This record gives sequence, structure tokens and C-alpha cells, in this order.
Amino acid sequence: MIRHWAAVEGDLSRDHQVAPDQLARMSTRRFLTLIATLGEQARFPRLWQRTPRRVDDPQEIARITGIPTD
Repeated sequence: MIRHWAAVEGDLSRDHQVAPDQLARMSTRRFLTLIATLGEQARFPRLWQRTPRRVDDPQEIARITGIPTD
């Protein structure tokens, strides 16, 4: 999320009129609620989906790829 912070701030400002000082004081619950309700024009969800992540757990790899573990 930190990697795409500019998109987070921009999306929250545009979609929910959240100023940076408000964001700094926001609860985690409120922040996640606002992120979850971003509009279709939001950049952050698209960037997040394209961000590679490291997965080492065989069960998680199987879930992502659809290939069962042996």
C-alpha cells in the first residue's frame, strides 16, 4: 500500500473528500471502509491488483494457481 500512497491519497480525496490531515488521524476501520468503497475511477485498486507479492506457502500457491498440492 505504501508503494501506491499517492494513488491512495488522490482516490480518497476525489471519492470521499478526505484531506491529508484527516487521513493522518483516521482510524484503521474507517480507512479500510473508505478504501473498500472507492469508485470505478480509483487508481489504487488497479495498482494493487498489479503489485506482485511473494507467496511461499504451498497452500496459498495452490489457491492462487488452482493447481492442487501433492
